[in-house]
Amino acid sequence: MMSVVPMANNGILFISNAAKAHKLCSKISKCVKNVLYINFNSGPESTLSIVNKQIIDIYSKVPKNMQIDIRLMLKPRETGNKIKTNNAIELIMYDKDLANEVDNLKYSLTNKRENVDIESVENEKNAAEEVKEDVKVYDYVALGGTFDRLHNGHKILLSQAVLRAKKHVTVGVTDLNMIQSKKLWELIQPIEIRIKAVLDFLTDINPDLEYNVLPIQDVYGPTKDNPNFQLLVVSEETSRGAIKINEKRKENGLNPLDVYTIGLAEDTNQQSYEEEAKLSSSNQRMRLLGTIIREPRPNPNIPKHPYVIGLAGGIASGKSSITEKLKLKGAAILNCDIIAHELYKPGLPLNHTIAESFGSDVITDEGEVDRRKLGATVFSDKSQLQRLNSLVWPAVIQEAQKRIKALGEAGSSVVVMEAAVMVQAGWYKYCHQLWTVIIPPEEAVKRLQARNNLSEAEAKQRVSAQPSNQEQVALANVVFSPYWSYEHTQGQVDRAWENLQIYLQ
Repeated sequence: MMSVVPMANNGILFISNAAKAHKLCSKISKCVKNVLYINFNSGPESTLSIVNKQIIDIYSKVPKNMQIDIRLMLKPRETGNKIKTNNAIELIMYDKDLANEVDNLKYSLTNKRENVDIESVENEKNAAEEVKEDVKVYDYVALGGTFDRLHNGHKILLSQAVLRAKKHVTVGVTDLNMIQSKKLWELIQPIEIRIKAVLDFLTDINPDLEYNVLPIQDVYGPTKDNPNFQLLVVSEETSRGAIKINEKRKENGLNPLDVYTIGLAEDTNQQSYEEEAKLSSSNQRMRLLGTIIREPRPNPNIPKHPYVIGLAGGIASGKSSITEKLKLKGAAILNCDIIAHELYKPGLPLNHTIAESFGSDVITDEGEVDRRKLGATVFSDKSQLQRLNSLVWPAVIQEAQKRIKALGEAGSSVVVMEAAVMVQAGWYKYCHQLWTVIIPPEEAVKRLQARNNLSEAEAKQRVSAQPSNQEQVALANVVFSPYWSYEHTQGQVDRAWENLQIYLQ
C-alpha cells in the first residue's frame, strides 16, 4: 500500500514491465491531478503486442469520472537513458520490483521538481490472458483527425500510430473548412491549439521519432502524393477516408497504403442520452454548454451593482427560452427588442425619425411602426439596415441603462439584458458578462419560418444578416444551445447560474 501523500499536479509511474500498466494506473490515479506518465522497462513482458493491448486498456477502460491526463510512454526505459517530459514531475511512483533502481529512476528525469516525492506501489499480478495481435512496424506512418480537446479516443489513435512507427509520423489536423459540419463546431479549438496539443502528446510518448503535425484542407493531406508513407491509421468512423486516399494514390501512380483500423472506444462518462455512446469531442463540446469558456474581465466602465449579463444570440435561436429559465432563477429581465417596440410608439421621437428616414409606408394608419414592412426594406439592403441601426441602437441602449439602474435600486442583484444585436451593437461593453445562445443556422431558418410565417428565402435573408454563431461565440463567456431536449437546456442554465454565484460574491 502507498502511504498518504499530498496530491501532485503531475506524476510518473515506473513499472518493471508493460503488462502491469493498466492495473497499476487505475490503482494510483487518485494521487495525481493533471498528468500521469507511465514508463516501463524493456523485456519479454513489454513486447509490442503487450503494449498494444495496454494502450487499449488504459485509454478505453477508464473508471467513471477519472479526469486525469494519462500518457503511456511507448519507448521502453533503458539504463542510463534520460527521460524527457513536457510537464514537471512532482511525484515518482514505482512498483516494488524496481526498489533497487529508485535513485536511477529519479536521476533519469530531466524535468522534475527539486523536492520530488517518491512512493512505492504494491505489485499486481500480470494478466494471464494471451496477447495474440502481431504489431507490424513501418518507417513512415500517417493519420488525421480534428483532435479537438484531446481525449482518450485521440490518444489511442495517436499511440497506435507511434507504436507502429520506426522513424516518422505525420498527423493531419482538419482546418476550418473541414469542421463546419460537426456538432457545435463553433466551440472547436483554434487549429494552432489543436496542433500544439497533438505535438505535446506525441513528444511525451516517444520523443525519438520525427513528427510533422500540419493543417489539412481535404481528406488526403500529404498522403495523396508522398511516396514515403507506408501505413495509414484510422478509426472505424474514418475508414472510408482510407479507401479514398488509396484510390487517389493509385491515380497518382503510388503504392497503396497499408491500413490499420481502430475500434471506437466507449464513453464511460456519458452524461445524457443526447450524447454519443463513443468517446467524442462532440460530447466534450456539449458539456461546455453553460460553463465558463472565457473568464470575464472586470469592467470599470459600469457600476458593480447590479451584475449585468448580456444575452446575445441570433434571431430564432431560443434566447427567450433561456431568458425565462434565468427569470425563474431570480434574474431581472430586460428585453431590448421590447424596449425598441416601446420607443417606436406614436408620438415618441424615434417613431418620428423612422417615418422621416424610411417614409410613411412603414407607418400604420394608427401611427405605429410596421415592423414587417420595415424589416422587408432593411433586410434586403445592407445600407438601409445600417441606417436604421444608427437611429435605433443609441436610443435603445440609453433607455436600457436607465432601466438597469432602476432595477438595481429596486433590489435586483442580477439583470439579464437580452438583445439579438448585442454583438453588432457592441452593447456587451455595458455588461459584466456576455452569454450567447446558438443553434445551427438551418434550424434557425426553420424556426423563423414557422414563427413569423416567412418564406425560406426571407428567413435565410434575416438569419444571414446577423453575426454568425462563430462571431458570437468568439466574445462569449458562456454559451447555450437549446437545440436538444428541455432537460438538456435546463441543465445548461443550472450550470451557468451556479457558476455565476462565484462572481456575485
